Order: sequence, then C-alpha cells, then structure tokens
Amino acid sequence: MRFNTRVAATVSALTMTTGLLAMSGATTASAADGCSTGVVTGTARSATGARGQLFELRYNGSGTNTCAWGRVTNGSPGMHVWVDRSSDGGRTWEPQLGWREIASGTSVYTEAWRDRNGQLMRACGDSGYNTAITCTGWY
Repeated sequence: MRFNTRVAATVSALTMTTGLLAMSGATTASAADGCSTGVVTGTARSATGARGQLFELRYNGSGTNTCAWGRVTNGSPGMHVWVDRSSDGGRTWEPQLGWREIASGTSVYTEAWRDRNGQLMRACGDSGYNTAITCTGWY
C-alpha cells in the first residue's frame, strides 16, 4: 500500500508542476527529434490568424543544434498549432510536427524540432477543425 501512495504522490506532484508551467506561460518547449531546448533566442517569424491569434515560430541557437517550435497566443480552446519542416526551399515539407490543441487558456506550444543542417521551418495553425490555416513565413 505504501508503494501506491508514493506513486500517487509523485504523479500528483508532476501534474501540479506541469500545470504551473503551463499557467506561467513558459517559453521553452519540450525536446523532440533529438533536439535540446534552452534559452529562447527569439521569434523567427509570426503571423496573425483569422480570429486574432498570433502564431510564432520560436527558436534557440545552441551551437550546432538549432531548434524551433511553434506557439499560438491570444487564442482560445480548440485552436491548433504545429511546425512544418522543408529541405527543398518550401516546395515540399514534413507537415504538422508537434501538432497541439489549446485545451484551456489562450496559448499552447509544440515540441522543439531540429532544423537539420539549415532546413527551413515555419509555424502553422488554425482556429479549429475545418477552418482556414495560417502559416508564418519560412525561416
């Protein structure tokens, strides 16, 4: 019984920490694609959606491991954000990397993705299912 209590306490602590980070508007994303996140270097590109939400392609430049992620702010539940990555100048791309939906609040961000030797990236999103898609420029 003691083991179950410890597991429950650990899960509860992790849930609270995750919730506090989400509420604080933390600007770093979780790691994906062998990408390490760190201090945000900046916003590479941004675009405003049909309902006033702001889509951003954020990045960090930690040496040879440049990572980027998408973020939507000023949104509402049901809106989505993701990252596209292209290795041929934007003619074709890997779509919807790290797709996320705002469950509550006004913002959400994707996992961080590596640009892999200068690949182009952009952040995209929509106002909900079956709505127009807005994308930032390639960076």
